[in-house]
Amino acid sequence: MIDKFKKIDRQYVLSDSSVNEYGFRLLTSGYQIDSFRKNPIGYYMHQREDGIALKWEDLHINDDKVIGTPVVNLANSRGEQTCNEAENGFLNAASVGHIVVLEYSMDKEMMLPGQTGPTITKWYNKECSLVDIPGNCNALTRLYDVNENMLNLVDMNIGKPLTQMPKSTIAQLNETLQLSDNSNENELVLTVQNLVAKTQHLETENKALSADKHKLQQQLDEINNIRRKYEITALLDRALEDKKITTELRGKLAADYAANPEGLKALLAAMPAYRTIAEQLNSQRPDMAEAQWEWDDYEKKDPAGNKLKDLRANDPVRYKELFERKFAA
Repeated sequence: MIDKFKKIDRQYVLSDSSVNEYGFRLLTSGYQIDSFRKNPIGYYMHQREDGIALKWEDLHINDDKVIGTPVVNLANSRGEQTCNEAENGFLNAASVGHIVVLEYSMDKEMMLPGQTGPTITKWYNKECSLVDIPGNCNALTRLYDVNENMLNLVDMNIGKPLTQMPKSTIAQLNETLQLSDNSNENELVLTVQNLVAKTQHLETENKALSADKHKLQQQLDEINNIRRKYEITALLDRALEDKKITTELRGKLAADYAANPEGLKALLAAMPAYRTIAEQLNSQRPDMAEAQWEWDDYEKKDPAGNKLKDLRANDPVRYKELFERKFAA
């Protein structure tokens, strides 16, 4: 049985206690590593909809770092590519996702230079992805409590009464939300509530736009299918009229080229018209006078139009020249 997984021969740092690009930090000392070990899965770029891309082995803490080794799921749609990118040094970062916050602190004494958000003192993650750039916004800005309620940094800052918050924190929030330094607590809360409402409205609009886009795509696909059927029917009707195909062959070509009118057009163009033995014998003794006929001569001397049809099927270049001289002038 062929292995459907491959362990990468290198270790990745999943997390440390430094300040991330979103202004908060996850303390390694508070990491509940056993919670993640129960189901140590990961995705590519946190894209859960694309399926599980890997699992983590050899999870351990060394100094201030959470370290592990990825085992890539080769059965995943991009498993081979993920494996190659990791082994060749193009996929160099790991990023924890679906972070469950058990305890956090806004104590200024625990903050490091550049830190504007909380210090998360007890936590675990439910997945860890391989990413091109660590600190992916789809992971680190989505925090959850133990009941799977989504948190965000603003909620965590004003989870307590604002009167209990340090003035420095209120000042930071005012600056972030572009409020004046004199904004009171009610204005701050109202601003946050408005932002949440706008976010929910945008999410609703995005869902509606996605549904409309899907509906329009279905209509477009239906129109294209009708156009292809019409084009194929016209090509086969012309080929049948030109005696290039039989009625039986027409049905087979219609099925085989239902989604490929261009291929059918090229095939029919290369097929000669069927001619009886008498027609073939006559073609071997060409009437030199007929070779000089113009369009009017054909119409006059062959009212049934059979010779023009034969000319179109067997000598399309001359047929086109006569047609353009007759009608393009």
